[in-house]
Amino acid sequence: MEDSSSQPFDHDQTAPGASKFLSDLPSRGHLSSTIISSNLGGMRVYICEHNTSPPESQHIKTDQQNILIRSLMLNNNKGGSSSKDVKAAAEGPRKRAAEKVMDSSGSPKKANTKNNSQSEGSSSSVAEKDYHSFTVERLRARLKERGLSPKGKKDELIARLKCVNESAE
Repeated sequence: MEDSSSQPFDHDQTAPGASKFLSDLPSRGHLSSTIISSNLGGMRVYICEHNTSPPESQHIKTDQQNILIRSLMLNNNKGGSSSKDVKAAAEGPRKRAAEKVMDSSGSPKKANTKNNSQSEGSSSSVAEKDYHSFTVERLRARLKERGLSPKGKKDELIARLKCVNESAE
């Protein structure tokens, strides 16, 4: 009995598997070998019988720069992202990076609190309940206005403001 794997693949035969769909297509030669592979998976070995090197007129250039950095630079050139976002991405992940971006943008809510704190700053006596309704940020701003340390927990900030208000009265 003759070994059928040593024979070249005949298109007229019934092609096994997906090859039957490719049998009538034009090609530069047979791209698959009918010789059973010696590897364990029994994968087919594909052989290209023509020269596959690119023409000499074709020049392939590769960019060695990191794709993330290149993307950020392209966005920066287009004006798609602000320089603050690029700086935050370049510095790496931080716990409070988003807060810094919001601070610099000056959100309307923050502008409201500043206006409120200025109008309330004119009244020298503020009830204790009002201090608890303030954000830590507003409390710190008040302490800075009075030249006191803005560090500490909210309760400590409130206590400092109370002491200042009591001594001022």
